[in-house]
Amino acid sequence: MLGVGVVGAGYWGPKVVRSLLALPECGLVRACDARPGRLQYLAEQFPQIELTADYNELLSDGRLDAIFIVTPVGSHHALALRALESGRHVFVEKPFAASTVEARELIERAAAARLVLAVGHLFVFHPGIVRLHAELEAGALGPLCYMESGRVNLGPPASEVDVLWDLAVHDVAIALYLSRSAPVEVTAYAGRYVHPALLDMALLVIRYADGSLSHHHVSWLSPNKVRRFFVAGTAGSALFDGCLEPRALSLFGRGYDSRIGLRDDQVIALQYSAGEVRVPELPAVEPLKDECRHFLECIATGSRPRAGGPEGLQSIEILEAAEQSIAQGAKPVALRASA
Repeated sequence: MLGVGVVGAGYWGPKVVRSLLALPECGLVRACDARPGRLQYLAEQFPQIELTADYNELLSDGRLDAIFIVTPVGSHHALALRALESGRHVFVEKPFAASTVEARELIERAAAARLVLAVGHLFVFHPGIVRLHAELEAGALGPLCYMESGRVNLGPPASEVDVLWDLAVHDVAIALYLSRSAPVEVTAYAGRYVHPALLDMALLVIRYADGSLSHHHVSWLSPNKVRRFFVAGTAGSALFDGCLEPRALSLFGRGYDSRIGLRDDQVIALQYSAGEVRVPELPAVEPLKDECRHFLECIATGSRPRAGGPEGLQSIEILEAAEQSIAQGAKPVALRASA
């Protein structure tokens, strides 16, 4: 059984605490936040956990094996670095870091100390995305042609990061998880329409080494929540819709088209239609709880996290390339190979 500390009690931190408390692998949970009101909230919701406003106190507690960093991205690097230096395994919420420079340093420090470093790419633990990954790995959809996604909602009332780092990071992580090819180029378009300082709408196109593409639309401008991820292969396609729980995944056959191979002397109706549609029953898995359990299992077994430092770094590389592309008037930006 492992002792875990959680830093940050904003919107997401209490959800992480609740998930950890439900895991038998977790024998102790402590939480830290500098804001008295947030500590009071935690005390009321989880009277069984120990609280502190001092991060130093958390790091000096010899009962803790791991630290969850659930704070704004600007603080991720400093907090995670101190946790690694104290000998703790570290889980960092998305986005992994504020830059590739910061991300690379954390990866190097964790590797040198032989500590587990995981990144909060929640959707790679969603049973619908896990099943879609399995379908692609099994070749059920054929070679991948392209992916497209839409992630739309009203923006947060206050945000340290723009819509790229707030929303696009999720779909970039999903695309990297599903693709078997390395991303090589990013082109992006974006606008600042309502927010006074931050980009609130963006379109990203990622090109992969095998010729496949992914296209991602993110926006803070619509009250209509969208969580859609479509994948097309040569033998079929799939649609993940996070707003249609628990039947979030639909799998489609290639379809029928009477026009293909038609001879001039044939007298038939010209038509096309969708192929077989399957809506698989997905396991009743809570992604956040499964993500926390996976991290603790990696600590116990020494196995590599599904979303670790390299995956976090790759997503940051894509976001930085998107920013560069936007600054250059949607010019394609080549990605360098990740170390």
